[in-house]
Amino acid sequence: MTCIEFYPLQAQSIKLSSYGFKPDDNRANFYNALKNNDTLIVDRQNTEWLVSPMTFRGLNNKTIIFEEGTTLRAKPGAFPKTNHCLMRFVQCENIEIIGNNALLKMNKEEYIDGEWRMGISLVGCKNIKVNNLTVSSSGGDGIYIDGYKTQPYSENIYIDNVISTNNKRQGMSIISAKNVWVKNSIFTKTNGTLPEAGVDIEPDKDTNVIINVNFEHCSFIDNNHAGIVLGLNNLNEDSVPVSITFKDCYLSMNHDSSNRYPAAEIIVSSSSEQPVKGEVIFENIMIDGSEWGLMYTRKPSDAYSVIFKDLNAINICQRNEQSSVIYMEVPDYYKTSGPIGGFSLNDCYFEYDKEGPFLTVKGSSLGTLAGAKDITGNVTISNPKLTEFIKYVKYNPQKNINLNIDFSVKE
Repeated sequence: MTCIEFYPLQAQSIKLSSYGFKPDDNRANFYNALKNNDTLIVDRQNTEWLVSPMTFRGLNNKTIIFEEGTTLRAKPGAFPKTNHCLMRFVQCENIEIIGNNALLKMNKEEYIDGEWRMGISLVGCKNIKVNNLTVSSSGGDGIYIDGYKTQPYSENIYIDNVISTNNKRQGMSIISAKNVWVKNSIFTKTNGTLPEAGVDIEPDKDTNVIINVNFEHCSFIDNNHAGIVLGLNNLNEDSVPVSITFKDCYLSMNHDSSNRYPAAEIIVSSSSEQPVKGEVIFENIMIDGSEWGLMYTRKPSDAYSVIFKDLNAINICQRNEQSSVIYMEVPDYYKTSGPIGGFSLNDCYFEYDKEGPFLTVKGSSLGTLAGAKDITGNVTISNPKLTEFIKYVKYNPQKNINLNIDFSVKE
């Protein structure tokens, strides 16, 4: 599906400095300028524009243009509440933020408590464009997208050429959204509080939706957890089926050993019982360098399908000689478990030099794993140390159902 184009009105514009420049706090001027004008130009000053928390409710048909070299900065000491955001948009429509390489920066080192001080928060919004800026050092997520009360999801969100860096919780979180396009963007150096992922798609409840969410030409680099997390555990079979695509994306050196969550470049999860349906596609993905493997998952085979097409991964599994490229398991605390699986790996290439198996399937000590099911594809491996393609731990491979991967070894 192509992106829906929309163009906020730009009939009446004003420079923010026309409302004055205050060295301590410009929130009131920002509000007044937006209220009275269709287009607000945040013009460059000799110093940063400092603001206390800004929340815009019901704002429609507005354009915010940052002049090149501009910095919008969270006022030190002015964000005491754990949900204070730099820019929070609530039930807003037809908003465009044109960054011109501006910097939106918070003061992460101040925010000892909480994890919800977002850089840009979009809740229950429609028709939003954000482009050409950096969001840095938030006390939560660089960008957060969710629904709000009577508007259960945000819709038609377009993020282009954004750098989300050094944020505390996630580079970006998507909780409930329909029609999202994230292009040409970088999510990097997330650290501070769990999960610490580059991007985390993680609904809070079964009525949330993840519909037509797309990442194209994006990079996920050097985050303390995985580059990409699909945390779809709170959706179930009665939820709207998910549809997610990652295309032409790059991952490198994600997950730090200090993070206690499972280690991999990509995490794929769902509820263990009555999971959500749908489809996730990873197409033309490049992974260049990782201490860990490609993917960790506990996803049942009857959950949404995951398809990898034309993936290339090199210099992976660096940390542990016995690392697996793909690790599937049922934890010991799972009392029951249907088959794990529902993955296709089509024309995927892996180049690395560790002894560990390509795929590990691990059952629980209780023997609850009912099978490994619908794991298919064709894979080429260049690895002179590889001695086994699939390793089974606490699991009898006679339970396999349609586990059919065609392995080719490149000398």
